[in-house]
Amino acid sequence: MSQENVEIVRRLNAEFNAGNWDAAFALFHPEVEFRDLRPAPDLPEVVRGIDALALVLRNWAGAYDGLGVVAYEYIDADPWVVVDACWHGEGKGSAVPLVDPRQADACKVEDGKIVALVVAYPDVPAALEALEPEK
Repeated sequence: MSQENVEIVRRLNAEFNAGNWDAAFALFHPEVEFRDLRPAPDLPEVVRGIDALALVLRNWAGAYDGLGVVAYEYIDADPWVVVDACWHGEGKGSAVPLVDPRQADACKVEDGKIVALVVAYPDVPAALEALEPEK
């Protein structure tokens, strides 16, 4: 089952990078919990539900041209998938690139849906350590 979880997260990244919002959101459970460990000043650290997640992601996409994620590695930490990721994009109208975009993000997958998404761990070891108690 965990290889299936990795494929779901791979699909999420592909759909997000392609701008296929509906396909990306279809991979989430309706009550998904999203946690940003480094939230923007005007956004909460934790939101619940697809509508709230959509608001956060569209806020990001509205602030950056070419917003996307390069995934260097997908780590199976069943039921979590940790992604060694590098975010990229340039500020709209300024061409200022994202600062410190390399991080680890984690998706918890249950019954074929992403039920939790945590972004902005400093690196993969930190993410794995934080998720370890859930095993």
